[in-house]
Amino acid sequence: MKLLCKPADERTPRAQVLKVDIDAYAALPDAERRAVHLRLGRMAEARSQRERSDEALFEAAHHLNLGAPLIVEPRERAALAAMNLAAGRKARERGATPAAADLFEAGIAALPDGSFKRDHEIAFSLHAEAAECAHLGGRLDRAESLLDVLAAEARSDLERARAYELRIAVYTTQGRLDEAVALGKTALAMLGVPLPEDGPGRKAAADAELAAARVALGTRRLKDLLDEPEASDARTRAALRLLMALMLPAATVNPPLCTFIAARQVNLSLERGHGGASSYGYMAYAWVAARVLRRYDEAYELGQLAIEMNERSGQPELSCRLRVVLGAHISVFTDHLLSSLDLFQAALEAGHRTGDLTYLSQACVHTALVRFGLGDECEAVRAEVDGFLSVVRRAREELAILALAGVRRALDDLMDATRAGTSRPPSHGDLDDAGDEAKLSAPAYGAAARVHYALRQQICFLNEDHEGALRMGSLAEAKMQGGVDDHLATEVFFYTCLTLLSPTLARGRQLSTVSVASYRDRFSEWAERCPDNYRHKHLLLRAESARAAGEELAAMKLYDQAIESAKVNGFVRDEALASELCAKFHLASGRERIAHVYMADAHEGYLRWGAAAKARQLSRKYPHLVARAALLGQQSRPPESALPASTERPTPLDAFALLRVSRAICGELVPERLFERLLRALSESAGAQRAVLLLARDGALTVEAELDGDRGGVRVGPATPLEAADLAASVVQHVALTQQPVALASAAMDERFADDPYLLEGGLRSILCLAMTHQGRLTGVLYAENGANAGAFRAGQVELCGLLASQAAVAVHNALRYRDAQSTSRELRRCNEALVEEVARLTEELRACNRDASPTSELRRCHEAR
Repeated sequence: MKLLCKPADERTPRAQVLKVDIDAYAALPDAERRAVHLRLGRMAEARSQRERSDEALFEAAHHLNLGAPLIVEPRERAALAAMNLAAGRKARERGATPAAADLFEAGIAALPDGSFKRDHEIAFSLHAEAAECAHLGGRLDRAESLLDVLAAEARSDLERARAYELRIAVYTTQGRLDEAVALGKTALAMLGVPLPEDGPGRKAAADAELAAARVALGTRRLKDLLDEPEASDARTRAALRLLMALMLPAATVNPPLCTFIAARQVNLSLERGHGGASSYGYMAYAWVAARVLRRYDEAYELGQLAIEMNERSGQPELSCRLRVVLGAHISVFTDHLLSSLDLFQAALEAGHRTGDLTYLSQACVHTALVRFGLGDECEAVRAEVDGFLSVVRRAREELAILALAGVRRALDDLMDATRAGTSRPPSHGDLDDAGDEAKLSAPAYGAAARVHYALRQQICFLNEDHEGALRMGSLAEAKMQGGVDDHLATEVFFYTCLTLLSPTLARGRQLSTVSVASYRDRFSEWAERCPDNYRHKHLLLRAESARAAGEELAAMKLYDQAIESAKVNGFVRDEALASELCAKFHLASGRERIAHVYMADAHEGYLRWGAAAKARQLSRKYPHLVARAALLGQQSRPPESALPASTERPTPLDAFALLRVSRAICGELVPERLFERLLRALSESAGAQRAVLLLARDGALTVEAELDGDRGGVRVGPATPLEAADLAASVVQHVALTQQPVALASAAMDERFADDPYLLEGGLRSILCLAMTHQGRLTGVLYAENGANAGAFRAGQVELCGLLASQAAVAVHNALRYRDAQSTSRELRRCNEALVEEVARLTEELRACNRDASPTSELRRCHEAR
């Protein structure tokens, strides 16, 4: 045989250790190839033992696995199996789950006969790791066959608990939630951690366990939990992992049991020490604290602590699920929904990295629902949902597939203009097949059914099918089982209350005012806790209540407040909805001229959302009102000749960035910092090399701040008159006069500004200029340049930056008013201090005069005169 590889001495560089003749290798028969790999593998194994590096271990395992058919000695095969186990675990630590699965399977294949007797620990571990990887890879049949082997070969309670934990995960993926709960109950009883029996006693047991957890936590400062001792008992650690595996199925099929499990994890960790899953236990308890106790701030603090605890313990496999629970069930009641999207994005990355497909799928579902609730552009959301569906279908996550399919159908209904003014029958008739209908009717699929009913409720309401909306809302509430623990549940309450207040709903179907008040009271609480997400909804419910009660003046004010709050916080859909309801309110009272304005805003808002069907419905039902809306929509666009040829839509990331920036600038009250944030946002959103902010003061425009991309800094002040500014003044004046955006693909070629000396001298290629208006008045102008590329500002960017300009107008107005108020306050303080000093001086003079005018003083003067 020709020598295909030769060893080098130890001084040879590693890259030159083995020299292989590739052409000769390709010509060899299979048996001789295996011999080559076996030799290479043994050499790499020797190097691996010297170097102790992962790369050498992977290389040795690779070659030895290819040469494994030539290994017949049982001891060497057992050693190869152990090597594959070690290499597979290293691969999983790096997030390479498919590679790890191959290594574990190769290890199983290398096991000699009778391994479960002679090398039981290695054989059991290989089968357990391979079963978990098969589950993560969506190969559920292979996972179950491996689990059958584990069930037959387990020798101890700990090994049986490990097999139970893995099978619970498989059942959860398949939607067999009742079976998962039953299996977990058996496993925990085996470890001495029994679950309460079914029946009325389970609720009492859950309340008692929850009360015990509250007492135990109440005696500690939350940050001290980070220093709690670790559990040395392996049974306790196994029980904590089983409780974690049961949390998701129990939350769906039996909320009282879910409460018990969450509290039991905390109590077990505090009684016996922290185990590997304790961080998830604290997050689960935080979930219950938000859902059951409505202690949202405490829940959020504990959830943040759980993430920190997990990071300290170095368990990346829990990262995805911790962030999903915090973002979906807790932070929606404490922070803007954008913070939940940030958590979901981190969860998606962690889930892909670690292979936690169950919670990765949950992150996909909640991302889609939150983006739908924010009113993100329908086409962008639908594209993202399609990507999510491909992920969850590969993972074979049944619940997630059904839930995302429901979101997809709702988006289709909104975007299909041919369906304007109609809604699907409020039944299961819109599902893909009879199998899906049966699944949604089953208790185990309650979470997916809730998504379906909740979104159908919204579509029915938008299509003015209030009877259907009421039915769908009732079905969705039934699937909530009395708990409100995510944003979608609050949406069900919101649309149910709006439906009950609708003047077109048949009186016989309306519930009592007590029912309306109960929904409104919940929103009052949420609006106080998290105004970013719920203030505009609460204001709109109050506006509708005032309208129903005939309190017109109060209703007018509340509608405007709801519209403004939705706009400031980036809820496009809710801003359009509030404008539509306000328009109907004015129209019913005979104020058609005012109704024109609000219906125009509603129509434009629905188009911005991408809900073509809803926009068309308004056009058909209110043509005398929406005609003006369509006209305004045409006027708000830049002239076609001024736009670059590319009219691609903004990406989802652009929309996310805009909403985050909107929130940031609207919360900034220091003008200088606001100006800097605003210009950086404009530069990033539009791709501008230079950005300028001009403000309207005393009827004139002045440059207040400027960003120079080449220098990378923002200069704020001193104010410079427009006439003395280094920019295209004619463009700025045109925008200030017309309040319409201008996007110039090649500024020097536009006849309107051909005489501008700045353009003639500078030769700039692209200019974007936008008016900032607040309550119909010009607040300022945003100006951006790009001298490197013609057509630098695309239509999608112009649209995004136009939204940014409208948000900026409100933010600048509020910041300047705040500064004026602060200045007035300081001036008043100085005046008060001066007044106090003057009063003190006058008082002293008066006292001196009184002393001089006293009888004793008068006698003294007379005596001195004599």
